[in-house]
Amino acid sequence: MKVALCLIGISVGLLGMGYWIPRTAFPELFGLYGIAFLAYLYLVGIHKKSGLSPYLVLLLALSLRLLLLGAMPGLSDDFYRYLFDGQLLLRGINPYLELPVLVKDIPENAYWSTLLENMNSQEYYSLYPPLHQFFFGLAALAGENIFLNVLVLRFCLLFVEGINLWLMQKLLFLWRLPAHQLSWYAFNPLVIMELTGNLHFEGIVLTGLLLTVYFHSRNKPLATGLSWAWAIGVKLNPFILAPVWIRFWDSKNFWKFTLAAAAFVLLFLSPIVLLDGARNFYQSFRLYQSTFEFNASIYYLIREISSFFVDYNPIAHVGPALQVLAGIGLFGMGLYQRTFTKEALVSKMVWMYLVFLLLQTTVHPWYLIPALGLSVLTLNRSFVVWTGLVFLSYHAYSRPGFEENLWLITFEYVFLALALLVIGYRYYQNQRSLSTGVSRD
Repeated sequence: MKVALCLIGISVGLLGMGYWIPRTAFPELFGLYGIAFLAYLYLVGIHKKSGLSPYLVLLLALSLRLLLLGAMPGLSDDFYRYLFDGQLLLRGINPYLELPVLVKDIPENAYWSTLLENMNSQEYYSLYPPLHQFFFGLAALAGENIFLNVLVLRFCLLFVEGINLWLMQKLLFLWRLPAHQLSWYAFNPLVIMELTGNLHFEGIVLTGLLLTVYFHSRNKPLATGLSWAWAIGVKLNPFILAPVWIRFWDSKNFWKFTLAAAAFVLLFLSPIVLLDGARNFYQSFRLYQSTFEFNASIYYLIREISSFFVDYNPIAHVGPALQVLAGIGLFGMGLYQRTFTKEALVSKMVWMYLVFLLLQTTVHPWYLIPALGLSVLTLNRSFVVWTGLVFLSYHAYSRPGFEENLWLITFEYVFLALALLVIGYRYYQNQRSLSTGVSRD
């Protein structure tokens, strides 16, 4: 009965956000998300105390995702660019060479007008890597019908989510970790809304990372390199994990892994270079890093302090500087390692994602999902806390010009910082316990 009530709470939240409430109605959206998130936390608690069949968890998790099968993405308009790029590919037009506002060889009809009018990046070359574009092309095969295009993408992501849940369950079993930890990902409403609902591809990135962890635990450097390269080929962000491999391979396997990963990354990204799109791709990447800002933490703090000394937005300088700082910090994290267990590897990845995101100028809610998925294999619940808080960033869409409420952003990160202090202390205590042969949950 309690499980059913939790599922109803999550379902009500998902259905309301997915089908009825526009993203401009933030109070209603936040209320529904709050209901879904509280029900999710309670459901995880039930799973922890009484246990649920692994097959039932998989069935329920996929059923919740299917609730959004017929919904149009409402919290993000990124999918319009997905469909636009996919249609260009079918017409033999390189999305890395054409700006949407300047493309001429496209039909003048309602379908194309809808894509252009609703796209949020008309003046930028495509920033999506070739593996990402592959799925866009699949969606375009459904023709000039936005609903059918969305449906194709959604089925792809649902299939991938099934793989992710199966991999997590398998790894938890192999590593003799508590089965209830799967629920931290399986029933998380942010995961369901951002992947199945809003069609973001972080779930496919997570597939690559989970396979990376699995093959590393099997001591298969070539397969590990391929899996990690896959994740990078979908989104470039997983490259931040490169320093972690310095300490987690012996000399022979390190070079096998490195050569395999480098070869496959070059293979997956080669269409950008071979089709003469490297310059434009890099230009869009640099513009993104030095122009866009959303839901940032440390960057916003620096921006506010700098306002006392300069009368302009310092993002062009602070953004790249934070990237350099992130690179140095992540490299240092990769070098420092005291334990070399499978769990230690994944835990280090989660902490590296956390440091990376805290130093970004833009942190959209779906950016948290790969790290949340990896954290299922650890005792680190920082990303669970963050997925409960990050929805506050959607308040910006309820205001003219997408203006952010810095009080809400401050609340998000102050609460997250407090949670990190507690989680960090528990992590430290757990590491000490493990060194004496006693583990904690």
